[in-house]
Amino acid sequence: MPWAAIPTFGEAWHNNHHAWPGSVRIGLEPGQADWGFRFIQALERLGLAWDVRTPATLGARVGVEAAG
Repeated sequence: MPWAAIPTFGEAWHNNHHAWPGSVRIGLEPGQADWGFRFIQALERLGLAWDVRTPATLGARVGVEAAG
């Protein structure tokens, strides 16, 4: 249900958070809109957020394939 991400700001993909609990990004697969992550990216570009972590920057986890 990709449309579910719009009113929930990406929370429709909350199970991804359990795979990568330290990541601000929870829309990991193509078609998984993550507007909360995009908003935080904008804050980061403006210098209002820092140390933003994603699965790509968190490193490998046993039994979990790295994403985005």
